[in-house]
Amino acid sequence: MKKEQFTKKFHNFGDGNVSYIEWNDDKGLPGFQFSHATGFNSLTYRKLLEPLSNEFHIRAIDARGHGFTETKAMPKKMYDWVVYRDDLIRSVENFVERKGKPIILGGHSMGGATIMQVAASRPELVSGLVLIEPVLIPKKNLNLIKLGRKFPIFKFLPFIKEALSRADSTLKRRREFPNKEMIKRSYKGRGAFTTWVDGFLDDYIDGGTKTEGNYHILTCHPEWEAATFSSWKHNAMEAIKKINCPITLLQGEIGSTTQEPGIKLLKKQDPSGTFKIIENSSHFLPMEYPEIVQKEIKKIKNRVWVILKFSNLFLNLKLLS
Repeated sequence: MKKEQFTKKFHNFGDGNVSYIEWNDDKGLPGFQFSHATGFNSLTYRKLLEPLSNEFHIRAIDARGHGFTETKAMPKKMYDWVVYRDDLIRSVENFVERKGKPIILGGHSMGGATIMQVAASRPELVSGLVLIEPVLIPKKNLNLIKLGRKFPIFKFLPFIKEALSRADSTLKRRREFPNKEMIKRSYKGRGAFTTWVDGFLDDYIDGGTKTEGNYHILTCHPEWEAATFSSWKHNAMEAIKKINCPITLLQGEIGSTTQEPGIKLLKKQDPSGTFKIIENSSHFLPMEYPEIVQKEIKKIKNRVWVILKFSNLFLNLKLLS
């Protein structure tokens, strides 16, 4: 792995270190910040992001409870992804201040849902969104998740059982391993990692484990990951009506977490946006087809540039009139 191509850094906003990695700190390049999925970390997406570093100044943040970020993550108090939104706003503010203008946000799964909420809450910070399999669940279904988490007896109901199965299986996950090679052998070709192209799993392990005593342990505690999966108060769909920037939505063809009501709302907000289902891909399409995602990130950069140029032209004409 070519670690020298990026720099590991930390923010501290008063409640602990927030880990992030950065490519090409060139003030003249447009800013692009990426948010990872639940249970993953920023380094997982190195093979997706690194080839873009000649066109973007890139940052990728480890969310609370993930990677090497050290802010408090208390599973029993995790019901709402708003904590991820608020954490992300602080890092985006810092990046926008550095660039002197809004930046493009990209995110996968939970990261996609989170950047939507940032764009809705702080539109002045965001020039475009690249949503990769964002978790978009109708509110009535979130209420069923709430019911299942509060009253496990209702887990026999099909939707609740399916919605909470990932959280339940995560709680059973092994956290300690004697070495990284054992982690790789345990994960390679299995479960969520089945379809990943070479390199992504190695980066996931490097970005999400640390040494304690004689063991390598996962830095994202299974209890925190499970609590994130079973949170019910988050609802990125409610944020959609407040989004006013260009949108690119990329979905997996198999097992998508982006439900149709959310897609319709996104298309209503940006009729000229890009909305694609990637053939033969799953929820893990960034790890399956990184080149396709890279191409769409470049495209939205060009669209944002055109919009900015026309906006400036219109403003100048208005001043002259």
